[in-house]
Amino acid sequence: TNTFASASLDRTIKIWNIGSPDPNFTLDAHQKGVNCVDYFTGGDKPYLITGSDDHTAKVWDYQTKSCVQTLDGHTHNVSAVCFHPELPIILTGSEDGTVRIWHATTYRLENTLNYSLERVWA
Repeated sequence: TNTFASASLDRTIKIWNIGSPDPNFTLDAHQKGVNCVDYFTGGDKPYLITGSDDHTAKVWDYQTKSCVQTLDGHTHNVSAVCFHPELPIILTGSEDGTVRIWHATTYRLENTLNYSLERVWA
């Protein structure tokens, strides 16, 4: 489809159609600015993941427009989020210098990578 998502420091995620000046819908996503967003299909359902200056990542059901899970654990701004294209994992990167690996179904923290990276950006 011709849709895309935008993340904003106004704490929202907006879903847009190419060629339309108005968003399809807006998610009031986080308590602070949103830095990143990714899309994936889990089974037959589409999801979004967002990362924020509130130190969390959130998984959203695209169809119901509701938050299904908050991923807590980073101690600074979450600056990168990614669903693995084949494995059931979610990756989050933060200005706390860590990359965290979460199970994409249970949302359990599987591993924390800390290589003294300072800030993680993608």
